[in-house]
Amino acid sequence: MKRVLYVTLVFVLIFFISYAVGADKIKVKTVNGVQVIENPKNPAPPKGALTKMILKEELTIGEGEAEEEMFSAISSVVVDDDGNIYMLDGEEKKVKVFDPEGKFVREFGKQGQGPGEFSLPILIQFSNKGELVVEDPLNARIAFFTTEGKFLKNLSTAKALGLALVIFDSQGNIIGQQIVPAGNKLTRDCIKYDSELKPLFTFASMDNTSLLQGKINPFRIVIFYQLGKNDTILYSNPEEYEITVVNSEGKLIKRILKKYDPVKVTEEDKKEFFDSLPSEAAPVKDRIEFPKYYPAYQNFLLDEQGRIFVRTFEKGKEKGEYYIEVFDAEGMYITKILLKADPRVWKGDKLYAMEENEDGFQTLKCYSIQWEK
Repeated sequence: MKRVLYVTLVFVLIFFISYAVGADKIKVKTVNGVQVIENPKNPAPPKGALTKMILKEELTIGEGEAEEEMFSAISSVVVDDDGNIYMLDGEEKKVKVFDPEGKFVREFGKQGQGPGEFSLPILIQFSNKGELVVEDPLNARIAFFTTEGKFLKNLSTAKALGLALVIFDSQGNIIGQQIVPAGNKLTRDCIKYDSELKPLFTFASMDNTSLLQGKINPFRIVIFYQLGKNDTILYSNPEEYEITVVNSEGKLIKRILKKYDPVKVTEEDKKEFFDSLPSEAAPVKDRIEFPKYYPAYQNFLLDEQGRIFVRTFEKGKEKGEYYIEVFDAEGMYITKILLKADPRVWKGDKLYAMEENEDGFQTLKCYSIQWEK
């Protein structure tokens, strides 16, 4: 028995030594005043970094038999500082509120164009004042509510064509992206506006001219971004594995890069994509043209410690599993995790994520998080 244990330990030691030798060093340099973090394909995490994330499931919302605890199509989730959960059901046109234990509290909203009503609600956020804000592009407005569901006001988005993915900074400024036509060209510009939607600066732009030509690349529709410390803006580069950082004035201050192996789009992937489309998308189905490879990643989120969680297109063995690569607040790679759930909110020491149950229905799961070396 001792011999077996000894041999086992030797092989474990060889594995870790081999892994450490195979891992490449992360490079940090400054180019024209901009910090550049270069993460190789197989990075060695910074010394002393917490690289092991332990998840423990705490609650599930969406498996009860009561009607208010069931969802049609959850499009967005936010969590307040007390742990209350606000879920936007885009199909039912309602915001459903649950307490920290997952107990249903209230719901508000309905189909319509009147005050407090929605036509196509796609996103829910908190303003800098703690108001709930619901983005409704079909009504060309964003609606403000108290956390109790009382309607406060509408802000028209008509002057910002196709405004989407709105977030608020600490000063009440609005970060969003809109469609900008220019002759025979079409771009999607990411802009920081003041509280009345007056543009302050543009920090990113993506060519969407192919939409005018009847072609749709389903992976080149939007640019993703998040707010960082001191109202910095971190945003995606659809062409590369890169997260770019600008300060609150729009000045480029950092580029976070990582080398990766592209993931091919398979015929099975295409079928799964088409099967997931709602009936409303039928008219554009024939216009979709898939690229040979997926983009570098799907999207990314930040936790309150500034860690960056990048959801890649690299799949696990089970259906719905994807690898998430985690970077520290400086942009240095620290670990890679496999999750079936789709992360929506990292709040305190908890993760809130959407996941389909065995019957194919949406549920929201809350996990506690513990980090170890």
